[in-house]
Amino acid sequence: MARKTKADAQKTRDAILDAAENVFFKQGIAQTTMADLANAAQVSRGAVYGHYPNKIDVCKAMSERMLAHTAMQFTPSSSDALEALVQTGMYYLNLFNQADSIQKVISILYYRCERSAENMPLIRHRDLITKRSMHYSLRLLRRAIAQQALPNTLDLRLSNLYLHTVFDGLYDLLQDFYPERPNAAASDCERLLRNAVSSLKNAPHLQRSAD
Repeated sequence: MARKTKADAQKTRDAILDAAENVFFKQGIAQTTMADLANAAQVSRGAVYGHYPNKIDVCKAMSERMLAHTAMQFTPSSSDALEALVQTGMYYLNLFNQADSIQKVISILYYRCERSAENMPLIRHRDLITKRSMHYSLRLLRRAIAQQALPNTLDLRLSNLYLHTVFDGLYDLLQDFYPERPNAAASDCERLLRNAVSSLKNAPHLQRSAD
């Protein structure tokens, strides 16, 4: 019997992760078994266990593959920090709303990852992804203050949390109200996002409290 090459092993891993995207998306993580993944990938259970010890590791590998995708590496064209915030937000809103692999993985991580003891390693992994995006937007907010586009009295922690809450709400809006109207969705979401960003210029309730 011929030994499997690295290319063969990679092909098997890709088949497992491709299957995982579909199965986790349809069933959620809690209701999925390693046997389900093997059947969907059309490989043996031994092949799945040979690459991943459990379904949580499969899901983490699926997530890491998504993060490494070139489409996830975005650099805004504007040097204006506030415009860069809008460009970045709209890029990822549009990306996450496309019916493809990235949309499935995002949906699995944030909407089909049930909070349970078994899923805690995956939830921690997901939280690291969220922290990375929040760190990036925080840097842009600091740059906007340096550019004197925002007041230096702004509470950066609350402002950053506010923008991410708006982004999450816009993502839900796209999923719930615009499934058949992509052009209207993009226009409405950009207007709402621009309003949220520009509102930071005069946000009396988002100023740092006096010590």
